[in-house]
Amino acid sequence: MRYSERARMAVRYASHEAARLGHDHISTGHLLLGLIRQGDGTAIDILNDSIVDLEGLRNEIEGMIEDSGRGTVIGKLQFSNRVKDVLRFAEEESQSMGHKYLGTEHLLLGLIREQEGVAAKALTKFGISLQRTRDIAMTVEVQEEEPIETITFHNSGMTVSAYKPETTRTETDYGKDVLNLDEASELLRIEIGEMEELLKTESIPVRKIGGQWRFSRDALLKWLGDGNSKDYAE
Repeated sequence: MRYSERARMAVRYASHEAARLGHDHISTGHLLLGLIRQGDGTAIDILNDSIVDLEGLRNEIEGMIEDSGRGTVIGKLQFSNRVKDVLRFAEEESQSMGHKYLGTEHLLLGLIREQEGVAAKALTKFGISLQRTRDIAMTVEVQEEEPIETITFHNSGMTVSAYKPETTRTETDYGKDVLNLDEASELLRIEIGEMEELLKTESIPVRKIGGQWRFSRDALLKWLGDGNSKDYAE
């Protein structure tokens, strides 16, 4: 099943979180940390709607998994069996909703359904129930499967399928989607100097407007999620 860009980023960040904590596998706790670190999307909307303290939830998870599965890892971190169950449950949730993609909301539902893992226990402690999460997920107005609407960027050679050349949009029309160099660096969690190096060495989607670099947030996430980059986020 096709993952939404935000879901792919959450899974990617789960691997980063496991590595950061020195763990030798990706657990349900790491996957929930990845969802939180990804920072937006339907899952985050659901948690915010439920008035969850995300920083408190993060601290709770880290406290629960602090000493688990430490070891030296050679190669790519593997999913635990519980995470595999979570992904299977997530697909089932997506299919039952009639969605043609797997988004962060489905990952969150999968984490709750799994029941035995760190993530499910932490979410239960913070008052997140399966049925309420399903109810909210079914009411979101814009699903994560919606195509990216953005400009065409120059040096990546990337043409976004949803781009409508007959539609003229100004920079301000993009609102929060258009980032400057500082904001793009913060999104990727790297220093500005590193971002400037990427502009020289990588096919990062970007263009210049008025002599200043401008980045589409969604295009950057797509670039990362499609595996067209190194693991820049720490």
